[in-house]
Formats: sequence, C-alpha cells, structure tokens
Amino acid sequence: MLLVNGGRPGVLASWDVNAPGSSAAEELAKAGHHLYLMDVRGFGRAQFPKEMEAGRFEARVAVRSNEAVRDIAAVVEGIKRENPGENRLAAMGWATGSQWLGHYAALYPDQISHLIYYNAAYGGPGGGWRLQQEYGNPERPAELDYRRLGAYQLATADDLAARWRQEGIDPAFLDRYVALAMEGDKTANERKPASMRYPSGPFEDTLKMVNGRQIFDASFIRSHVLILRSGNDFWSRPIDARTMLAQLTHAASAKLVEMPGVSHYVHLQPTPDRQKFLDAVLAFTAPMARKPSP
Repeated sequence: MLLVNGGRPGVLASWDVNAPGSSAAEELAKAGHHLYLMDVRGFGRAQFPKEMEAGRFEARVAVRSNEAVRDIAAVVEGIKRENPGENRLAAMGWATGSQWLGHYAALYPDQISHLIYYNAAYGGPGGGWRLQQEYGNPERPAELDYRRLGAYQLATADDLAARWRQEGIDPAFLDRYVALAMEGDKTANERKPASMRYPSGPFEDTLKMVNGRQIFDASFIRSHVLILRSGNDFWSRPIDARTMLAQLTHAASAKLVEMPGVSHYVHLQPTPDRQKFLDAVLAFTAPMARKPSP
C-alpha cells in the first residue's frame, strides 16, 4: 500500500504522526499491509523544486498535478521492482494526494489495483467550494489568486495547529504533527516566526476541479475504487464524489462510502470516528492484506 501526502504537510505528518496511538500508517501495517510512504516534490523530506527557491512572486505556481504524477510514477516503478510478480498495489492520499493518485491512475491504469480516493475534489458543476474566497482569483474563479498567494505559501506553527489547540486536541500529538510538518524545510528557522514552505499547485489544480474544469477523466481508471468522504469535509464537495462515481465506467469496481459527522482530519486522531475510516479502508483492501506479523 502506497500512502501519499496531503496538500500542505509531508507524508509523515499526513499519515504517520509518531505520538502515542496517532499513526494511521501503523494501524494499516498492523492489519497486514506492507506500506510505502512518499512525499511529492516540494513537500516533507522531498527535494524542493526551483520555483520554491526564489521569492514567492518570482516564479510560476509550484508543483502542479502533472509533476506530482511523474513523482508517483517513479515511486510505483520502484515498488514494482522490489516486489517482482506482485500485481496488487493499493494507493491512498490525503485530499490532494488522492487527486494526484486519481490523475496517475487515469494515465497508468494497470499500475494500481485498489485506489482509495479520500476527501478529494474531482469535478462536476462549478461552485460550492468552501475555500473559494480564500484561494480563488475574484475575477477568474478557476484560477489561483497568485498576486496574494504566489508560487508557494508559508505556514507557521499557529497556522498548522492553532485551531486544534483551541479544540483541546492532545498537545503531544500537535507538537509532533507540527515538528514533522516543519522538518522538511531547511529554511523554516530563517523566518520569524519559523514557517514551512508548501507549493500553491494543489490549490491551483483544485480551483479548476471545483469550477467546472476536470484535470483527469475517471473513465480511464480500471482499478477497484473506493471513494471515501467525511461528512464534514471542507476540501471535497458531495458533488465531487457523486460525479466521480458516475464516471468510473471502466473501473473493476466502484463504491462510495460517506462517513457522516466526521471531519477532514478524521484519520489523524485515535477516536471512534477514525475507526470508521479504518474499517472502510481495511474492508476494501482486505483481499490483498497479508497475515499480520507479530
């Protein structure tokens, strides 16, 4: 199983926060999955592209979906080399990570056997995106407000965790989450307060997807697909899930599971709500899980 980072933190903060009981990756491994975790360029411990080395308003938008797809293709090729004769590969990303995987699966339909499309945008009628005003150009809704956001953006510790601290989330988890999110940016401590860089490309792509411009066609996907959506998700829209399900016409199987009342971050914290997430993923991937080792 391949896990891919979300649109702001790297893959360790996205899936493997090593505070007590917090690692979703660890729970998947305990269930018998052999896990690979990857950072797309510009995130986590991956190399940052040249667009992120200059000033924020001196380069094109960093890390669009086509670039992420090339990184995923390289990682999948490496996984296949390490597992000769194994044709089963599940893949899941957090929101943007799933959007990249869907794009990849449409271009390389024989490489992934099971795709979990988790809290991700896709397409359908434009409008209704909760973050439109935060990221969109007021004059051209399907485009990033580059004049305000630039090629990449910055996030401080407060940007990453302030709202969670107000909600009483476990401080040990939050401290580790912030540390993992910050660690990949070697320049983080050069700014006051310290801040991590993250690419604006995912926001540029998503603005197109939620404003009537799909960036890939799900009818090319041939894997088994689970569309998994949190009822209180702010990134994906209900119409994204329904549109994708209708367009998965050549998938080996396609199923939509909605988790009522849970958040965009449901996989991160060890709560009864997270168990709903894990149950859905593990039921979908059960045929390919190995017997757990001690």
